[in-house]
Amino acid sequence: MIFSKVHVVVKFFIIVLILLCGFTFKRSSITVINDGIRKTSNISISPIEYGTRYVYNDFEPTDYKKVISKGHDGYVLSDTDSVIVEPIDEVIEVGRGKFSVSYGSTTGYGADCVGCSGNVACSTKSGTHNLIRDGIYYNDSKYGNVRIIAADNSLFSCGTVMKIDNGIMDPFFAIVLDTGGAMRNAWSNGNILIDIAFPYENSSGINNATNKSGNVKFMVYRNGW
Repeated sequence: MIFSKVHVVVKFFIIVLILLCGFTFKRSSITVINDGIRKTSNISISPIEYGTRYVYNDFEPTDYKKVISKGHDGYVLSDTDSVIVEPIDEVIEVGRGKFSVSYGSTTGYGADCVGCSGNVACSTKSGTHNLIRDGIYYNDSKYGNVRIIAADNSLFSCGTVMKIDNGIMDPFFAIVLDTGGAMRNAWSNGNILIDIAFPYENSSGINNATNKSGNVKFMVYRNGW
């Protein structure tokens, strides 16, 4: 009787460890000493694999995926089939909207260009962004660190997030935070021109930003803020 009570206490202790520490157990051999008699109790705990649940968002493009909450395995006592920890499904948000795709050209500009102050034309949630002081990337609350670009804001408004593939640079995510006369002039003639920000006019790789073929692919993920 005493051994049985001790056995229950040991099982309870193991369950507490699982809950508090997130331990993963396969099979544990517990030695219990009772009245000078050494006894061994084998306790088998098996995992219950968690599942996956999908939440669909019509406002995100079809290749968008984001883990909303991570899944966690549950645990069951194999000898009694008693579930001691319920599994928690992983929740993934999946986009099923459509891309807004357009084609045009790209160039690059340095934050120290003639007549440039380094300040971008668009206001951000954190105030004015300066390319020299704050860098050529912007930390967006949803898309993370994205490259800053300039565009005609009547076509791509401030805060627009897109993926750019100009066939020379590796494809990258970018955010419209600036504008310029060249971009406005291009769009007035029905052409799309995106200017990619660099720290300086002589920055390494700035020449790779230029592709005036009109075949650069712009995939819009968010229209404005």
